[in-house]
Amino acid sequence: MTGSGLPPLATLGRIDRRGECGDFDAIIVTGDAYVDHHAFPAAVVVRCLQALGLRVAVIAQPRWDSPTDFTVFGAPRLFFGVSAGAMDSMVANYTSLKLPRQTDRLSPGGRAGLRPKRAVQVYVQRLREAFPDVPIVVGGIEASLRRFAHYDFWEDRLRDALLIDAPADLLVYGMAEGVLPRVVAWLQAAAGSRRALRPAVLPQGCLRVKPGSWRELTGGEVRLLPTADDIRREPRRLLELALILDTSVRPGGPVLVQPHPKGDIICFPPQIEDVKAELAMFDRLAFTRRPHPLYDEPIPGLEPVQFSVVSHRGCLGACSFCALAMHQGRLIRSRDPAAILAEAATFPAHPDFRGTIPDLGGPSVNMYAWDQWTVPSLEVEGFARGGERTSTVAAASAGAGPLTGSPAGPAAGLAPLATLLQQVRALPGIRHVFLGSGLRYDLVRPDDWPAFLEILRWHVSGQLKVAPEHLDPEVLTLMRKGPRADFAAFVDAFRRACREVGRDLYLVPYFMTAFPGAGAKDALIAEFVKKFRLAHEQIQEFTPTPGTVATAMYWTGLDLRGRPLAVARTATDRRAGRRRIQNGQPGGRR
Repeated sequence: MTGSGLPPLATLGRIDRRGECGDFDAIIVTGDAYVDHHAFPAAVVVRCLQALGLRVAVIAQPRWDSPTDFTVFGAPRLFFGVSAGAMDSMVANYTSLKLPRQTDRLSPGGRAGLRPKRAVQVYVQRLREAFPDVPIVVGGIEASLRRFAHYDFWEDRLRDALLIDAPADLLVYGMAEGVLPRVVAWLQAAAGSRRALRPAVLPQGCLRVKPGSWRELTGGEVRLLPTADDIRREPRRLLELALILDTSVRPGGPVLVQPHPKGDIICFPPQIEDVKAELAMFDRLAFTRRPHPLYDEPIPGLEPVQFSVVSHRGCLGACSFCALAMHQGRLIRSRDPAAILAEAATFPAHPDFRGTIPDLGGPSVNMYAWDQWTVPSLEVEGFARGGERTSTVAAASAGAGPLTGSPAGPAAGLAPLATLLQQVRALPGIRHVFLGSGLRYDLVRPDDWPAFLEILRWHVSGQLKVAPEHLDPEVLTLMRKGPRADFAAFVDAFRRACREVGRDLYLVPYFMTAFPGAGAKDALIAEFVKKFRLAHEQIQEFTPTPGTVATAMYWTGLDLRGRPLAVARTATDRRAGRRRIQNGQPGGRR
């Protein structure tokens, strides 16, 4: 990379190299190929640690049948960091039908099989064999979702919290930029020795402590969670656990404790100053947006996002199937437009840039600049009372229909997003800025029409992706989406808008089949796509991922009122919805 004008990459160990390669403060082990890009978690952690003055090395996709590859750099001065990568390793390795995946887009050449099942646990075990006295910190999406007892769909059993099976010293959940300085200070106080680590209150941190000793660390509100044994004896308590987690992912929430005979899991809530510091730290990071030079093959997952831009984090929705809140929370944190413009302004100087930003967005891209709007906590007690709630966001959007009902929701609407897109598009050297991840259609309001037209005119490359997920009101209620959101009205509005802006665009809806309680109602999707001549390639069987409310529904066979649900468990039943849709007429344009 000499002479490219790009920041240097982190030192990376080739898996065929042996011996010590230097004196490193931290060594990061990741299940992804190492790509210096914000979509690859290891790169973000590396850049944050470098900004804190640490010297960092990376061991990417090591062989895990022995500790050999994990010793390539020797022992770090402070700690090992471990992440499965940008995806839960079970999702990366297996389909929703539990079949092995044939490709892995986050690996060189798209080759499958370069990361183990339950990668965090396996990596920690290999590190512990080689370095019994060095502190280990785990993080990333897999750690976030598995920080408490959880149902594992691929094994079809309840598993203990990750720290019970993986002998790490700290689990950091969520987006780590804001809390990393606290973590590093805690590790520096121990000077690289596990024996010198002292239990401490670490926001966004989970520790395993001696049974009962959590009382020594907690002085405020504490909530005891159902234990794994409680749930095994009474499966419906998994719903109770899922709802507690669903309402606790917020700054100032209670300390959560899940007792276990091998050590209690204590989890500290985020602090608002750390959450606000996330994007301030992120804005200071620079990435080459390239794979490490040691790779001879491309990393397929990089190409569609190489010049993507993050606009915000968090989501105000409460969709029962979504794991996002477990990782990013429900507090919207929007980047300052000046920071986004400064980042995009550097792209024309990059040797790989061809003038197009494929995506500028974040979770539910409509929510950019909705920072001051919050969703009241869903009451866990509603489960005990037989209550059933949809998210406030969904309820606000569930009037007469998108673009046809009364205005609802934040005053900001789509206008800040449309303005930001226009400003980025006006930068020298930027030809196109697209919303590659699509819009949440049920949050587009009547007074958003001018902004909606602006987006369709300039910022849709040919296909607008939307996610109605389902069409049946009862299923949408189980999903905790707006049960009265009118997708048919949106399809009509979209086609009318296309005519107004003079563009021939496709609407690509994402549907989910085999959701708990759906059953034969999936046939409504088939009838709809045929009637409206829609593309129907974006179909996915519901995958029960750890920690979500919908996963608890799947395992228990109960809804939030405690009523029995029909659950598609066999491969034949899970495929049924997809077959109904794809055996219909092929989707047509618009």
